[in-house]
Amino acid sequence: MRPLEAAWYLLLVLLVAQRLPESSCMDNDNYRYRHFLSQHYDNPKSSFSGKYCNAIMSKRDLTRPECKDTNTFIHGTKKKIKAVCTDGGVPYGDQQRSKNYFRVTTCTLQGIPTHHPCKYRENTTPRYIVIGCDGDWPVHYDESQIVTTV
Repeated sequence: MRPLEAAWYLLLVLLVAQRLPESSCMDNDNYRYRHFLSQHYDNPKSSFSGKYCNAIMSKRDLTRPECKDTNTFIHGTKKKIKAVCTDGGVPYGDQQRSKNYFRVTTCTLQGIPTHHPCKYRENTTPRYIVIGCDGDWPVHYDESQIVTTV
């Protein structure tokens, strides 16, 4: 191998090695955000042949080992949800409340958590969302506040 080729290979290896820890760290930082999305993001709203809540709660593995009591799915874009942690939200305790309402579906268990199959009632009233943020990343869905009109 010629010296110039060796230098290029060495430079390439150093650049790749420099990027690996950064991407691994970024993956760890975004794990909580990805988990938040897996439990609360559904945009556009999925279409199921049957009851939406019964189907999506099962599909998202929120019915094992016990039926989850309540879960809300946000039907807004990732960009708009993420904005609640920055300029699209207002402080609400140690969390952020959206300035604008979102289309959401809240699924509430009807019955006993250990009785399968899980049966849910759904509420699709537009709501302000309250989320916990880790920097600019939504990581925890706390509650919804029903939009009231005067």
